[in-house]
Amino acid sequence: MRVAQRPFVPFVLAATIALSGTVDAQQSTILHEFLPPDPQENLSFNTTTIDGDLPAAVQTPSGIATAPDPRRPPDARNLYGGQTTDDTPESTYEPDRDTRRPNVENYEDPFTPSTAPFKRLRAFDAVLDDYTLAVRDKTLRPVPIGGALAPGEETFYGDFSVGLIPDQPVRIPNVGPGTRLLRLSSNPETRIEVVRDGADNWFVRGRDRKEVRLVVQLGIPRATFGSTFANVGWSELDRLVPPQPATHRAAFTQVAEAIGVSREMRPREVLEKMVGYFRSFEPSDDPPRGREDIYLDLALTRKGVCRHRSFAFLVTALNIGLPARMIVNEAHAWVEAFDGNLWHRIDLGGAALNMQTEQDDRPTHQPPADPYAWPESQDSGQEMADRARNQAGGQSGASQSGDQNGATPSPSATTSSSASAPEPPPAPTTSEPADPDAPPAEITVGEVGRDVRRGLPVILRGEVKSGGSTCPNVRVDVLLRSTNAPEGFVVGALSTDERGAYHGPVVVPRELSLGEYELVLRTPGGARCGAGETR
Repeated sequence: MRVAQRPFVPFVLAATIALSGTVDAQQSTILHEFLPPDPQENLSFNTTTIDGDLPAAVQTPSGIATAPDPRRPPDARNLYGGQTTDDTPESTYEPDRDTRRPNVENYEDPFTPSTAPFKRLRAFDAVLDDYTLAVRDKTLRPVPIGGALAPGEETFYGDFSVGLIPDQPVRIPNVGPGTRLLRLSSNPETRIEVVRDGADNWFVRGRDRKEVRLVVQLGIPRATFGSTFANVGWSELDRLVPPQPATHRAAFTQVAEAIGVSREMRPREVLEKMVGYFRSFEPSDDPPRGREDIYLDLALTRKGVCRHRSFAFLVTALNIGLPARMIVNEAHAWVEAFDGNLWHRIDLGGAALNMQTEQDDRPTHQPPADPYAWPESQDSGQEMADRARNQAGGQSGASQSGDQNGATPSPSATTSSSASAPEPPPAPTTSEPADPDAPPAEITVGEVGRDVRRGLPVILRGEVKSGGSTCPNVRVDVLLRSTNAPEGFVVGALSTDERGAYHGPVVVPRELSLGEYELVLRTPGGARCGAGETR
């Protein structure tokens, strides 16, 4: 396997982080033994956090949630902001044809109770002529701070570090559509503003360039996570959906006929049939094509994982007149539908086989029952998160099915520079092996920064060729290799486009030990390309 550029790509994780030396406990006398806070006592006595800004513990439908310690400084290794173009309000999304099921996804979970994998990071509610997704109203409006939890709402804590940029909005996650900001604490104390756009994406904005840690208390209607769509008519929804591109009309008509929906039906019936249709998609190693229209190729072949299902759902919903959004984060994608009163979170499945995330003793969010049926081969986001928790010995969500799907245990978190690297997940597989007679793949690796931080994305770009010809729609697995893990372990995967180029973020696992690693790219090849790996 030949590398056209930079055959060895080493980088250092958090090179600026100083590790403390060994401390001899016998050098000092213990005067008082530390007892950790008791959540039950905090709840009974209405205790607040030490700064007085947040209740120290709250009762939720998922159990007692304990507030994060607001005194901790920001974590420079895990910052929201300034790392990718996805942080900006101008962010867009381009659909792809790589319909293979991802083997493993890394996930950063800032909420208590844990909402994994449903961190609401990027939302899109508009489809452009070329099927690029965008936000229709990019105007940023203040998010009010204050108030009490309303009847029917449940509460969450959020804890995230942010790299502020003077007068520039920096994207942060929330727990769902219609989230209210009840309390906010920052360390160091900083004058900031929380704003949202028309698709309910959240951003923070400050005057100075600094790193801050935000601890928040949020409130959201519990029905958002699982309830029946209201029995409204089309006339009540039409004003909420703008006209769609005329170039999409013919394709939409074909898809609507395949699903069996029309405006002769009630919106609630249409939504139920659409959810059933898009949940029936299957991952495929054979990219859908043949119609010169990516929406038709995905929707009519029923091929795709979470992002393909959500994209095709959004195009269909907006064209028939249902207000909808597509939501995506680093590990999963799903949709939201609006009935004129409430936004409903709807998971269409297609989740990765495995999810790597930090496991701790936070309670797991237990949503209401899903009002829509799942096919026999359920592959929901909740199921993916449950597998990760079960393998780590943690708590399960309400929909845990017990199907392990070959998942591997999530590695334990560690900060020791001498600790072993995470145990590698199983190697990605493909049902159709590469042509054994095809020339081996050649992977071009673009420039990669040497200072990489755990929990944050690394942007990778390059090209895959075989025998001088490009390799379209092939998977590119991203591995890290070190002295403790000479075989390497998978941290993510990308795919090439029609021109054989790949470009996208891969999140470095939060639990990865500090040290120097070699970046390895590997492809299983495809119909016209052999397998290959950087050397």
